[in-house]
Amino acid sequence: MSQGTLYISPEYNPHSLQRDWGFVVSAERSDVFEVIPESLATIRTALYFSVLKASPPDFSPSSSQRNRPSKVTTDETVGNGAQLNYEVGFDIMSLALLADVPAHRPLHLTHNSLIGHWRWLRDVWRVGSSRPQFTATMDTRNAVTEALRNGKNNLAVAELRNLFKKVQQNPDNAGLYISFLNSLSLFCPFIATELLWRQGRIEQDPISRSRTNDKEGIVE
Repeated sequence: MSQGTLYISPEYNPHSLQRDWGFVVSAERSDVFEVIPESLATIRTALYFSVLKASPPDFSPSSSQRNRPSKVTTDETVGNGAQLNYEVGFDIMSLALLADVPAHRPLHLTHNSLIGHWRWLRDVWRVGSSRPQFTATMDTRNAVTEALRNGKNNLAVAELRNLFKKVQQNPDNAGLYISFLNSLSLFCPFIATELLWRQGRIEQDPISRSRTNDKEGIVE
């Protein structure tokens, strides 16, 4: 990362996305934003249930997911939940907390994993931000939602990455791309909402809101 900035490329900025879409996403995921000042374990559990609730159709939680938050340990450089959300944004934090292992098992969060998820979302942005608007229908069920149905949040993130590879290999498959964005929105609502908006799938216009002097669109 270059000196004086958190991000290598100006093409993808999670803070700008959070500014533009904060008023939408914070309402849709209020259950998660309410616990961000708490422990990473609590945030992780809230994210898990929020992803299930947003899934098509709404899945019941896996029996393996306990009500008691599982332990999350971190590198010294990672910080607490509020600090992590402030520094890297909601989308990267969500991927980092839900990838690698099921939500009911302990997780060790590293600085390198955060960088890896940021780089992947940067690639998603580069592919999606220049896409023409597609008209397509698609099945809301795919390998991502099936993994969630089975209580495998870590497998769902892996399937999300596989789905993105297919999008890159099949750039003209409109249904595949929209299906990917819908699945991306489960884990990364800010970048997915922006890309879905560019596809005409989101009605709200963030431009006029972001130009105002108030902070209605900002999640702090």
